[in-house]
Amino acid sequence: PAAPTNSPTAAPTTPTPTASAVVPLVEGRQVELEWPDRLRMGESDVIRLALVPTKTGYIARAEFPDHALQTREVPVPRPDGYELFAVARLDGVGFDLAPTDDQERFVPEGAEVAWRWTLSPRKPGQQRLSVQMRLRWVPAAGAAGSTRESQAYARGLDVQVSSFLGLSPTQAALAGVVGMLLGFGLLLTATTSHGSKRDNRPSPANMQQSMQTAEPNPALPIETPGEMQLTDEESDLLRGLFRSYARVVIQNEFFSGYSGARTFLIQPIRPDGSADALTIVKMGLRETVRLEFENYETFVKDRLPPVTARIQRPPVTLAEHKQPGARAALQYTFIAKPGQPPVSLRQVLLQNPDPAYLLQLFETFGPSWWMQRHPYTFRLGLEYDRLLPPHFILEPIPGERSGKLLDETNNPTGLALTVGEVVTLQPFHQADLRAGGRSCSLTGIPGGGQPALRLRWLNAAPPSRPAAARVSAARMDLLYDWTANFDRFGLPDPLSCLQVALGETITGTRSVIHGDLNLENVLVGPGGLVWLIDFAQTGEGHPLFDFAHLESELIAHVLSAQTGSPRAYLDLLQRGSDPLLTALHQITGRCLFDPAHPREYQLALYLACLGALKYQNIDGLAKHCLYLTAAELGKKMFP
Repeated sequence: PAAPTNSPTAAPTTPTPTASAVVPLVEGRQVELEWPDRLRMGESDVIRLALVPTKTGYIARAEFPDHALQTREVPVPRPDGYELFAVARLDGVGFDLAPTDDQERFVPEGAEVAWRWTLSPRKPGQQRLSVQMRLRWVPAAGAAGSTRESQAYARGLDVQVSSFLGLSPTQAALAGVVGMLLGFGLLLTATTSHGSKRDNRPSPANMQQSMQTAEPNPALPIETPGEMQLTDEESDLLRGLFRSYARVVIQNEFFSGYSGARTFLIQPIRPDGSADALTIVKMGLRETVRLEFENYETFVKDRLPPVTARIQRPPVTLAEHKQPGARAALQYTFIAKPGQPPVSLRQVLLQNPDPAYLLQLFETFGPSWWMQRHPYTFRLGLEYDRLLPPHFILEPIPGERSGKLLDETNNPTGLALTVGEVVTLQPFHQADLRAGGRSCSLTGIPGGGQPALRLRWLNAAPPSRPAAARVSAARMDLLYDWTANFDRFGLPDPLSCLQVALGETITGTRSVIHGDLNLENVLVGPGGLVWLIDFAQTGEGHPLFDFAHLESELIAHVLSAQTGSPRAYLDLLQRGSDPLLTALHQITGRCLFDPAHPREYQLALYLACLGALKYQNIDGLAKHCLYLTAAELGKKMFP
């Protein structure tokens, strides 16, 4: 038989390479569109469009609770060799819109991009807007190819615009004229009955409702630690506040910021020898303490979470102390474990500069305060001028009244006075005795988008009638005197741009703010629990105000001490690597009107740093670091 043979097999061949299209990466994103579905004539509001990555999860949240919110999934191709941009535009004939043209944003992988427009209605009724977004792929540097573009999103919006009482603009104007005439008649009646004096401050009767009078128990012993000293008035306030107890033990005193108030941790002891819960007592000028209590009742009591320190009862003052400068006491609940008293955030960060404390502060109080925002357009000086030194310091002089007339309606922006000039000062309705009891702060009336005139009067008694005064210092003179010996290390003079910055118009937001978020008003208790005290300045304001002030505090009290020299601090600042500042800037990014434009916060921080130069309990190194921060910001903002 024939020998078997193996069937030949085809030799393997190497396939010829064929060109294949490169499959681009597709990034999952959501489009968020947020808008007001109702507006009134004369109001303005904001429309926000965002392109949000969804790789790490996604929760849709409106920035403003009363806004409508729509989301849509949009796949975003990212071909190799191209950079991605997104172009958005808003149109609407029934509105004044800003900005009005195409708005292009670079779209980094994994990062959110957003657009915001302000709108003001021109006429009432149902109005229509249209918003669209296009994706634009541009060849990267050195790569071949051409620009491509594709429509990614388009949507029409209906906004119901109402006018006064549902009237047409003509009818509303006519009603306004009639109302003005009626109001003028009522004004004449009121003027005849009550005179022309205007005072927006609470009446003595209203003040009395939020202030209790206490009779001191002269037999109550007060035990103080170490060499702590109390004034007779402070001792009497404690003896009135705890008059039914057998004794009072002061365990600790907290540093109380810059107001001249004193804050104590106190253990009250009952007649049977048992100890009541620890409590915190703050003592300060009576008017300031009263205001703190009223702000607490308005902005804190029913709005912030229970971890906030709670005021236990209305403040207490002494019946026999009626003169200006009298003090009052306020009692807070104390959140701690036995043997573990709270410490200020300053003390904690000096020992352990963990940014988690800052993030916890925002996560605890942000949802109820800083993130409850509304659109707000303002001149920067209107919100931030109060951080700076007074516009002028005046000393009373004997003799006849002469020179320029100063009153509470003066616009400080156009007020030019020189040191040594003699002026006539009219009485101010808002006159507050300063800590130390030797001078007064006089505050005028803001108007026309400008801040109030602020003066320091070098006398404990404010003028009750027109008085002659001499200008002993002006704001810019003070700032230049305080910084004359500071090395700028080649940076520009930050003071040269101050007036320009104060005049800038900011498109931002408004919310409830603490108003004095210094490191001593944030306490840290057991388990890292963070809570707030001191609500004397709490009210409506620019949310970035709090964090600009807090960052200036971090620079003055923590970072300056850690770095040890102005040059070392500037190196740290320019590297941008400090964990505390990084965490704080994450927070401020969430509070910006437009996260793509940090200038809103840079301006706030610039003014907060310059304003902190006025504090006498900040050392020279801290002030130098604050000055360098303002100079570095000035270099970025005013090239």
